[in-house]
Formats: sequence, C-alpha cells, structure tokens
Amino acid sequence: MIPVRFLVLDRYLVREILRPFAATCLLFILLFGSYSSARMLSDAVAGLLPMDVVWQLIALKILIALEVLFPIALYLSVVMGLGRLHADSEMVAMAACGYGEGRVAWTTFRLGLIVAAVVACFAILIRPWAYTQSYRIENRAEAEFDVNKLEAGRFHASQSAGYVLFAEEVDRAEGRLRRVFFSQDQADDKVQVVYADSLTQGEREQGATPLIFQNGYAYEVDPSGSSDMTLRFRHLTLFLDGAPEPLGYRSKAAPTTQLWGADDPKDIAELQWRILRPVSAILLALLAVPLSRTAPRRSRYIKTILAIVLFAVYYNLIGMAKTWVKEGVVGPVPGAWWPDALLLMCVLVWYWPLITGRWRLFRLQTLG
Repeated sequence: MIPVRFLVLDRYLVREILRPFAATCLLFILLFGSYSSARMLSDAVAGLLPMDVVWQLIALKILIALEVLFPIALYLSVVMGLGRLHADSEMVAMAACGYGEGRVAWTTFRLGLIVAAVVACFAILIRPWAYTQSYRIENRAEAEFDVNKLEAGRFHASQSAGYVLFAEEVDRAEGRLRRVFFSQDQADDKVQVVYADSLTQGEREQGATPLIFQNGYAYEVDPSGSSDMTLRFRHLTLFLDGAPEPLGYRSKAAPTTQLWGADDPKDIAELQWRILRPVSAILLALLAVPLSRTAPRRSRYIKTILAIVLFAVYYNLIGMAKTWVKEGVVGPVPGAWWPDALLLMCVLVWYWPLITGRWRLFRLQTLG
C-alpha cells in the first residue's frame, strides 16, 4: 500500500507543475493567436479575406497548434516547477521522507500520460476536423473574390486558384483597378501573364468570375520555350474558376483511419506526425525531470534556458524529418520517427541508473 505521505507529496508535485503549465499554455495561446492575427488581419485589410471569417480561421489555427503547444508547455512547466523545488531545497526534504527521484519521475510520467491523451485527441481527431473547416472557409472566401476590396500597391496571391494580381491604383468609385499585372498558372504548366491599363470585374457566370482587362498585352509562357505567345488587345476577358470543392483530398484534412496503409509520402508524413505528438508529450515530460535539477540556492533559470534550446533543436528536427518524408527523401522507415528515437535515447541515458543499478530502489520508491 502506498504511504499517505507519498500521496500528499504526489498532489503537491502535480500542483507545482500544473500551476506554471496553465500560465504557459495561456501565454503560448496568446502569442500564437497574436501571430496568426497579424497575418490574417493583413489579408483582411488587403481584401483577400472577409473580416467575418478571420476570427474563425484564427480559432481553428489555435486548435491545430495545441497539439504542439501542450507538450512544450508541460515540458517547460516540469523544468520550472521542479527547478523551484530543487532551488528551495524542498527536493532534499522530500528525499529525506523517502520521496526520491524514482517517485518524482513516476508522478511526472503519469501526468505526462494525461496530457498525452489530450494531445492524442487534438492530433488524431480535432486536427483533421479543424483543417477541413479552415479549407472550406478559405475556399468560400476565394469564391467571394472582389477586386474592389483589394489594396493598391500590393501583390495579391491565391494558392488554390494559382494567380497573382497587382494594381498600382484602385478606383473604388468605378470599381476599377489601374495599371494591372496579372499572372495565372495554366493546366499544361504554361503561365499566362497580362499587363493592362485597367481591370474590372464582371458578374459571376456559372461559378466563374470574369476579369475584364482593357488596353494591354497578354503573354503565354511555355517553360520549354517552344510555344510562347504574345497578344496585344483592347478588351480581354479571363475567367477565374470558382472555388474548388470543399476539400477534394488533402492529407491534413483526411481522417486518421483513411491514412492507415496509404502509400503517398504526404499521407505517411501526416500519419506519423499525428501518432508522434502524444509520444513526444511523454518523452519531453520525462526529459524535463533531470533537466530541472538545480543545486540549492542556485538560479534555476539557466536550466530553463537550456531546456528551451534543447526543445528548439528537437522541434526543428521533427519539422525536418516530416518534410523529408513528405518530399519522399526518406521512406516510412526511419520516416519521421528518428528525432523521437533520439529523444528516447536521451531519456534512457538520463534514467539509466534507475533502470540498472538502482532499479530495486526505484521500484520501492514507486510502489511505496
């Protein structure tokens, strides 16, 4: 039976970790929300996004980011919370009561399991739903394209429709753009470029938006250089296709069950990313325990800085690993697993004394 003092110290330890965890999560959400707001609001000001959908997209992006924000918040909270206990000699007093390093690791591991379960829900269930909603909102915004809302002197690009538009002047009274540059990718890998004195937008016809150019030049550029074309015109009408289907198929929006057994590198990279997020939450929490060790009455912030640097390296590695799998540079094995395998090795090195020579003491401290 577990001694009562261990249960009391378990609750105390968890409280010391959860207190900075809540504050860190809130701080990260505010920072990420502010960053997303700056990007989205600039698109809204430029006329690319209606204001009524900006806040929906920001909320969805925050939901997607929580699968990464929760593990790093727990990681830093363990470093800060246990670091304070080390610096104030409370860990020494707890060890004198029989609450040793093994019990601290066990308590942190159980807390990591809870956070990992939450992260798994976000990565496996909420992530594809949030991407689906964001794609639908962006597609609807594309369908409501209005040149009269654009801002002069800025390039306006649409990845889904494959065009770039620039106007030196916007006459909102007439609904006309002046001195216009327009470029659009064609289905046969050709690029269509138009330079015109003015541009107006016609009424939508069968889901397509007509763009009416006056007095200019049109070019069709073939990458091979064999069939380039130049056209001078007085009036030229091009049609922007309406927004594509709500999704078509996109890996980030695909249900997790649909990704199992997929052969496409993008699907493999996405599936491995979703699986590894809860795993990283547990491994980071365990790594934070030895990183929190601080001599009594010594500043614990040096360890916090070291923890941030280590996480920055780890986060760049997992991003690089996912990109390599997505681009087909590496196969499913080692895939995107190797950064977490390196993290697991670091955890095993730190806990090797508990696993080997001190295993018996670890079991006694864990089971009471």
